[in-house]
Amino acid sequence: MSYSYYNHSDGRSTGYRTGGPRGPLSPYRTRANVVSLPPDRSLMDGLHGEAIRTLSKPQVDPSTEIAVRPENVKYIGSYNWVEEASPTIIVPGSPAEWRDRPFPYRVPFDTDFRFVDQNGYRMGQASCLLPLFRAVDVVAEENADTSLDWSSIDIITDRNGLRKLMRWLQYSEGAVGTGLKEFRIDLQLAGRKTVLMSRWEKRTRENADPPRSGCGSNFEKESTRPATGCERSTGHHRIVQYDMGGLKMIVRCEVDACIPEPSSVGTRTRATFPQSNPRATSSNVDDLTDMLSSLNVTRSTSTSATSTITKSTDITVIHAGVQRPQSSIVELTTRSVRTIDDFDWTEQYPQLLLAHVPHVFLAVHERGNFERIKKHELGAAEFRNVENNARLQRAFRQLVGVLRTVQNLAKEHGRRGRLSLVCRDGRLEVFERTTDQGAIPDSELERFGV
Repeated sequence: MSYSYYNHSDGRSTGYRTGGPRGPLSPYRTRANVVSLPPDRSLMDGLHGEAIRTLSKPQVDPSTEIAVRPENVKYIGSYNWVEEASPTIIVPGSPAEWRDRPFPYRVPFDTDFRFVDQNGYRMGQASCLLPLFRAVDVVAEENADTSLDWSSIDIITDRNGLRKLMRWLQYSEGAVGTGLKEFRIDLQLAGRKTVLMSRWEKRTRENADPPRSGCGSNFEKESTRPATGCERSTGHHRIVQYDMGGLKMIVRCEVDACIPEPSSVGTRTRATFPQSNPRATSSNVDDLTDMLSSLNVTRSTSTSATSTITKSTDITVIHAGVQRPQSSIVELTTRSVRTIDDFDWTEQYPQLLLAHVPHVFLAVHERGNFERIKKHELGAAEFRNVENNARLQRAFRQLVGVLRTVQNLAKEHGRRGRLSLVCRDGRLEVFERTTDQGAIPDSELERFGV
C-alpha cells in the first residue's frame, strides 16, 4: 500500500490499523490510537566506528540488452501476525480479500499508529527472520514438498532491502528530486554461501499524521475483508523463491490483498479467539494454545544449543487460512487527484517485480472521496515502457552485482562475522558489528549445512 501524501522508506504501507473506531467519519477525525513511541535508534547502534569498505556501483555493459528479472518464481510460504503478548502467527494465513465495492465511497484519513517493520517489532533484531523459516517449514509440510535445498540459496532477504539498494543504485548526487534516505541492512553468512539480509529500522512503529499521512490504510480496511480464520490479522507476509541473474533468492514482503476466487472459502476451520490482553503473560499464550489444540494448532519453538527456550525465539503457530495462488496477489496504492498525474511507475515497478506481485490497483481520491480505481497487471501495455527503461534495467543488473559483492564479503568474514551495510550521504559502506548477535537462533543454521 502506498499513501497519498506520505511514503515510507520502501514506498508502501507499513501495517494495519490496530484499534479505534471504524466508520464513515470526517476525513479529519481525531486520532484514535496514538501510541507513545521510544526514540529512534541511531543508525550506527552496535557498529564499530570505522567502515571496513566503501562499495561502488557495479559497472555493467551498456550494450547488454538482456533484461534481469525474477525467473522460476515459486510461492513457498506465508503468514499473518496476530496481536498477542507472545509472537503468534497464522500459517499459511491469507491476505485480505478484495471486495470490489462499487464507487464512490468515502474513507477517513489515517489517524492510528502503523508498523514500519512488524517483524522487527514483534521478534526483535535477533530473530526477525525466524517467522519466515517457520512459515516455509509449515507450508512445505502441508504440501509434502521437500524440494527446497536451503544450502543452495544465495540470498534471503526482505523486499525492502532490495528496494533500498535499488534506490542507492539509481541515486544521482546533486540531481533535483533524488534525495536518498539513509538506511542499514545487517548481514550474516549461513552455511557455505547463503547471506541472510536482515531489515534494520530506526523505528518499528510510527503514528500517522493526517492529512499528510494520506488514507491508504483506511482505504485498505474499507475495500477488503479478512479471510476466514484471519479475522484478527495485523498484517500478511508472503515468501517467494526465484532465480535472478544467476542468484537463487528467497524474498519476503508484506502483501495488501488478494483477488478471491468466486467461491472463496478457506480450507481450514475458522478459529474463535479470546480478546487480546496487552498485559497477558506467557501462561496466557499457553492457555491459548491449549484452547486451540482441537483446531489443529501447534506451538513451534526454537531451542538453542544449550536446549533453552528464549522468549524472543518462541512462536505460536496457528494453522488457519488458505494458500493463495501468486496470480491473485494485489498491491493497493492510493493517490490524490492532485498527484495522480505524477505517479512514478519506475518506482512502483521494482516493488511489484522484486516480489512478483502481479496486480496493482491504483485508487484515486479527492480528500478521501474515492471515485475510481485503475487496475494494472505486470506484463500489460502500460508497463512496457517501464520494463524497457534503460536506466531501470541497468539498476537491476547492478543490483545482482551488488548482491554478489555482498555475498563475497560475507564469505570472506565467515559464519562468525557480523557485517552491516550502511548508506549515508549517498555512500554505501560496510561496517563490522560489535556483537555476534545473528538474524536467527544458531539452531536454525543447521538447515544450511556445514
